[in-house]
Amino acid sequence: MADHSRHLPGPVPRALSEPLVRVGQLIDAGRVVEARVALEASQGEPADLVELMRLKLSVAAREIDPSTALSRVIALLERAPGHPAAMRVYQELSLLQYAEGRSCPSFSHPPPARRL
Repeated sequence: MADHSRHLPGPVPRALSEPLVRVGQLIDAGRVVEARVALEASQGEPADLVELMRLKLSVAAREIDPSTALSRVIALLERAPGHPAAMRVYQELSLLQYAEGRSCPSFSHPPPARRL
């Protein structure tokens, strides 16, 4: 796998920390209130990763539409192509939209191309 960090303004988080992984698990399990509490308690985590979890939580809580969250994830990917956590959230949101009949992944905007 190629290292894309040289194209970013700072180090690229390679994976979510254990507290943020737990937030994602709570969201996936439908435990939105617990996920919100855990996310607010995650001090010192990288801002971009917290924002990605906040977007995922907001969609799960039906506070924002998946397409709105998806556009914010795409904006992050434009700044940091290949960002692993953003790519995963992008895929999850795209599949959610597809499952809800709101879009088709083959016609939606793909994430920015990886730069080599």
